[in-house]
Amino acid sequence: MMRLTVKGIEDLRPAQEERFSHQMDLIFEAHPYYTGVFKKMGLRRQDIQGLDDLKKLPLTYKEEYITRPDAFRLEMERISGSTREERTLWDIIFTAGSTSSPAPFYDTAYDHYARISQLKRTAEIAGITPDDTVINLFPLTSVPHQGFLSALYGSQAVGAKLVAGFGGSFDAGFGLIRRSSEALEMIQKHRVTVLWGIGFFLRRLIMSAQERGCDFSSVKLVMPMGEGCPAGMRDDIRRRMAELGAMDVKVLNGYGFTEKQGPSMECNELKGFHVPKPARYFFEFLDPITLEPVPDGQPGLVVMTHLDRRGTCLLRYVVGDICSMTHERCPECGNWEPRFQMVPYRTGGIIKIKGTLVTISALYDVLSKVKEIEEYEIIATQTDPSDPFSEDALLVRIACEEEAKSKLATKVPEDVRRIAEVTPKIEFVPVNYYAGTLKDYKFKRFRDERVRER
Repeated sequence: MMRLTVKGIEDLRPAQEERFSHQMDLIFEAHPYYTGVFKKMGLRRQDIQGLDDLKKLPLTYKEEYITRPDAFRLEMERISGSTREERTLWDIIFTAGSTSSPAPFYDTAYDHYARISQLKRTAEIAGITPDDTVINLFPLTSVPHQGFLSALYGSQAVGAKLVAGFGGSFDAGFGLIRRSSEALEMIQKHRVTVLWGIGFFLRRLIMSAQERGCDFSSVKLVMPMGEGCPAGMRDDIRRRMAELGAMDVKVLNGYGFTEKQGPSMECNELKGFHVPKPARYFFEFLDPITLEPVPDGQPGLVVMTHLDRRGTCLLRYVVGDICSMTHERCPECGNWEPRFQMVPYRTGGIIKIKGTLVTISALYDVLSKVKEIEEYEIIATQTDPSDPFSEDALLVRIACEEEAKSKLATKVPEDVRRIAEVTPKIEFVPVNYYAGTLKDYKFKRFRDERVRER
């Protein structure tokens, strides 16, 4: 029986090694993708004795996973003695894909239990207790996503009361989607203490509350997720909340991605992101150029290995972020869990717009196939350039003939939303607008013009 409880940093590495050994047994027997890699490299099970041997394996890049997601799912029915929980598909969460379909990330029932226990710890790190009332302000979307599950299961697992905001755009006559005004009423009616949702939406909701003169005096914690939350934005939120009657509000951020099953969480503002249940993962930090390991505490390319998965399982998975980690005890809360020390930033290829991962190459693919488009640019910007905390916006600038504008004004937003779940703004320019620029080798079809603090 593997140790399920890790009480301190001294127990972490032994627990990780124990889980890694069992995970590798499963992978060598029943993982379609990695068994092919091992065969090609001539690796046998005895060649991978412990975590130090991970360096013998190649890195796994997101493009490999999202191109063949089913190949990264363990075939647990082939494992003799596997339990019903390990074999049973419980849920499918989705991450960014390179085509019109986001890539599925499979949870068995075993993984589902692990996810809930991890999100319970996430909520505990943030200071959520059974006395709290949490409103889940993540939207209902066309595909299941991590944010909604974090607020749902994290709140329930610690025993807090949970209010469902049920925002979103897709309804199709079901009558489930609530307007922002209804969310404001629910926060006041239920005396909500914790606001948990996507950062840009939370701020916009708070601004709407100011316009309406709402009473948010019950709120003590705001959790803007899905993107970084710099000090200036936290001060802005805190100032606005004070005007709504909420004094001494904490604003806590998290760092997560679908493949990690939930966010690492701040215990206090700007003091690092605690990794909940760290024995379930092993992180490497590599120099982005040489791919050699960097020392503890030094920024590097984040590489993750699953140590305790039964559905989708990844080894040496390149997350696509630059970050650093410390294993020193937290000076704020005294907890021992490793912490990501800085706000991570992307290495390119995939960006976040309004908390949604957008694959730039997928946008290139769809726009390049529209024959009426002579040339185009994709620009990540903000709704109000003078406000550094205003919500993200995606702008597609199109050069085309005059008679094509009407068609493209409808077609392009629909095409982009279908693959990225973000509706872009469209700006038209003359057909020869890029004539001189295209001769410059520095011309880039994608630019990120957002003003953000780090």
